Formats: sequence, structure tokens, C-alpha cells
Amino acid sequence: MSKMIHTKFGYETQEWANADAELEKWLREKKEREENKIKQNRKRSPKNNQ
Repeated sequence: MSKMIHTKFGYETQEWANADAELEKWLREKKEREENKIKQNRKRSPKNNQ
């Protein structure tokens, strides 16, 4: 049996912990990309003079 390690999701094998870490990193980077995209779109849009 594989050694179990404690993560924020509970006790998992090393393989599952690595998979979770990769998913967390991907989600964090995706969120940053989407936030940057929104900021760029705001800068490009014309300002309303109302």
C-alpha cells in the first residue's frame, strides 16, 4: 500500500496529491488569465461620457 500523506483534502496517496496540486495550479492560472482578459477588454472599450 502506498504511503498516505495529509493534504487539505484529507489523506491521499502521493499520486492523488500530485494530481490535485496540478489541478489547483491550472485553475489558479486560468483564473488569472480570465481576470487579465477582462481588464484588457475594459481598457479597450470606449468610455461613456454620460
